[in-house]
Amino acid sequence: MKKLTWIFSSLLCAALLAGSNSFACTTFVMEGGGKIYFGRNLDWEWESGLVLVNQRNIAKMAVVAPGSVGAKWISKYGSVTFNQFGLDIPFGGMNEAGLVVENMWLDETKYPAPDSRPGINLAQWIQYQLDNCRTVNEVLATDKKIRLEPLAVPAGIHYLICDASSDCAIIEFLNGEMIAHRGSKLPYHVLANDTYDASAKFAKEHPGDPDGKPLKNPSSFWRFTRAEECVADFKPRTPEQDVAYAFNALNQVHQGDFTVWRIVYDVTGRKIHFRTFKNPEERVIDLNKLDFSCGHPLQFTDIEAKPAATELEFKALPVQSLQNYLEKFYGQASLKAMFGDLTPMIGLQLYALQNYQCAK
Repeated sequence: MKKLTWIFSSLLCAALLAGSNSFACTTFVMEGGGKIYFGRNLDWEWESGLVLVNQRNIAKMAVVAPGSVGAKWISKYGSVTFNQFGLDIPFGGMNEAGLVVENMWLDETKYPAPDSRPGINLAQWIQYQLDNCRTVNEVLATDKKIRLEPLAVPAGIHYLICDASSDCAIIEFLNGEMIAHRGSKLPYHVLANDTYDASAKFAKEHPGDPDGKPLKNPSSFWRFTRAEECVADFKPRTPEQDVAYAFNALNQVHQGDFTVWRIVYDVTGRKIHFRTFKNPEERVIDLNKLDFSCGHPLQFTDIEAKPAATELEFKALPVQSLQNYLEKFYGQASLKAMFGDLTPMIGLQLYALQNYQCAK
């Protein structure tokens, strides 16, 4: 199993690295009138994915390199996450306490040197935070407990996080240290694919007004600037109008066919609204109606599901269903052409699901 987990780590990191040229995503946080909305575009080659209801009181372990000590934890909060590569490897999500964590690609990432802290990989770091934290303060405090660990190939991301009190932070790992932008150091609640300092400097030097049209120049700096302009112009109205405004802002920084997921988190209302490229109809997840207690099968829905009503319905995730999804996802010719054979990941994912149970 140790060998299999290392293969999994290597392949996951290689996948993220190989896709970096098109992994040109954008995130932002809008707030006003006591309401908070978090927007996210996933610009990526592949659209398929699973939406998972992650339970409380589940024992978990990080996947790290041989010889390293991986972080272990028991999930404290339930969450909903958007996963493409399988369990506990989310691109982002929101927990029941209203904490949202999303990631953007960042080439400049430089991981901490090995030390006494247990390690965790860049994708599981997201699930760890959603499982354990309700506030930005708590997320920042985890840097004393865990260490973000590099894997087989260089790959880097940075994170935009926000909690239910509207406290937001951008976390980057630069020169081997965690750098947090927060409060007065975070004038723009926006993130794209350059360092926050460089992006904020560009936005300050290039002020403008959103014109409601997608950008002609889709570079990271310009996407950051346009998203910031939309955030600055936000005026809260009804929840429906607010969500529509957030989707319009995402449309202004979209990357054509590469924008496969558009997600709006209503942090205050604990709802998630999302659309996909193939299915642009808005779907809604109400976290208030979900059962996050352990002791029953893991719940999921396909990200392309077309519910009878707007609100998504979740069902149990059998081992065979997960296997079918992973075999279909990894079996895509375009995926194999770019990444090679990812099927060794399937065994670890099936093992994880079979051992998904309440902690003793």
